[in-house]
Amino acid sequence: MNILIFSDITCLVFAGGGNRCWWQAGLLKQLQENGARLPSSLVGTSAGAAIAASFLTGSTTYALQACQKLYAANDRLLDWRDLTRLQLKYAHQTIYPAWLASFVNESNFKELQSATSRLLVAVTRPARALGLKGSVALGTLTYLLDKNLFHSIHPTLPRFLGLKQAFFSLQDCISAKEAQTTLSAAAAAPPFMSGVYLQGGWAFDGGYTDNAPIPAQTDSEKASSLVLLTRHYPGKPPLFMAHGRLYWQPSRPVPVSTWDCRRGTTVEDAFELGQQDAHLALTKGLVKVIT
Repeated sequence: MNILIFSDITCLVFAGGGNRCWWQAGLLKQLQENGARLPSSLVGTSAGAAIAASFLTGSTTYALQACQKLYAANDRLLDWRDLTRLQLKYAHQTIYPAWLASFVNESNFKELQSATSRLLVAVTRPARALGLKGSVALGTLTYLLDKNLFHSIHPTLPRFLGLKQAFFSLQDCISAKEAQTTLSAAAAAPPFMSGVYLQGGWAFDGGYTDNAPIPAQTDSEKASSLVLLTRHYPGKPPLFMAHGRLYWQPSRPVPVSTWDCRRGTTVEDAFELGQQDAHLALTKGLVKVIT
């Protein structure tokens, strides 16, 4: 049985997963209410990176409320009005940037920059031989293979195709707008959201390369890393060791649609499951917070 001493963690990784990432928010919020502090290093991709950023600005609760409000005002995933011009516009293209701007903006950007925890945001760079469209197409295929056939936590097929993962420090951004662009790039999963031109090249959802992004680490650093997954792996306990690291997964499939952004989407249920899982782990002594 693995026991987590949260204060020993120096690197906290936020896996991607769309709306499932609200499980991470509920989990970490509950740990904070029991005295936990953010470690010095955070890593994230897709919506996981955005959740991590919300903790750096101290606005996670507000971010949840903003998400609920944006979803409540939306009743469609797709705008068919541009279909006559052979264009499809997904609601995510406007909702996601608006959500990011609700908790990463000029009013709290200085707080983000001065945070003691540093956040690395992972994006995917396309393979040269495939270009952006080819990389997205084959990246989607390999993602589905890994998910449904191999059940890999850290897939290898995308890198075999030439896709690369790149990391950008959110605190190196010179404006709130640049920070929003970086977070948007990390979650740009075509066709829902288009690729983003970021610092000299195209970038899209980091989950296409590795949904639980891990920068190069020494063996000693691995031992003090914790990866917050958003996918449930049956047969594994909530806390388990793999690849020399500790992983924490939801106790059951997170009760929310990954990509839905319409009214009725149960993001609050995902958040509450995270709180429940953290509370149960603390109660059972699986997780200890030493302040």
